[in-house]
Amino acid sequence: MKNNATCTIRSEEITIDVRICAALAANRGGEVYLAAIAPDMELTVITLDEAHDILPCFDEDDACLNLPNTSLLLCYNPAQVLKMGGKHYLTGPVILVRTNMDGEVISLTIDEVYLFQKYLASHSITLMADDQKLPCICID
Repeated sequence: MKNNATCTIRSEEITIDVRICAALAANRGGEVYLAAIAPDMELTVITLDEAHDILPCFDEDDACLNLPNTSLLLCYNPAQVLKMGGKHYLTGPVILVRTNMDGEVISLTIDEVYLFQKYLASHSITLMADDQKLPCICID
């Protein structure tokens, strides 16, 4: 029997885990799915109810950044932004959400997770301090 737990979908050097695809594809109007990533956690799909476990300040209006040319918001804790060399880096967990025209949080699609992966591929950086690696997302 073939084990598909480690299968991935690859396109232009962007990899999306099949578990993410399955979770989003199985959604038939029930749960609201978001994406989350943190320095100690790979990109994963979470439910709206799980968002506060990863990012306690999730509801704060001033803690989100609109990804260019999308209806996607990158939510983060403003206290975990590092300013260095004139740039701003997110150093903690982030949650990707999609909103509708009324500003309500709605479920992500696989295409939006792909866009987020592309954003991460071009904005992720690892900073070094005292021989410690700090994975970050540059938001400038």
